[in-house]
Amino acid sequence: MKMKFCLIALALLCFSAAVALDYQAPFKINANGSPIELGLGHANPLVTDWNGDGLKDLMIGQYSSAKIRYYINSGSNEAPVFTSFTYLQADGTDISLSSG
Repeated sequence: MKMKFCLIALALLCFSAAVALDYQAPFKINANGSPIELGLGHANPLVTDWNGDGLKDLMIGQYSSAKIRYYINSGSNEAPVFTSFTYLQADGTDISLSSG
């Protein structure tokens, strides 16, 4: 069950990323009033309404831990507000995608 959910989640992320090809110049995204810092590696953010509330949330792969950060948008689609994150989970366990 856990593997099936992971595959479905990854397929949805890939489909959403493949559909949205409107790239902009890089810019920093804030959470709790400060730029989001991931440490080592590169970020590839995905903006999508993950929880179905009509607001576009933020998901970012965290290279150093091989996990996916999930920020809920508590603002609006025009002026998103992100605070703390949780890691994307399946069956109560953080999803971890190792490289290789």
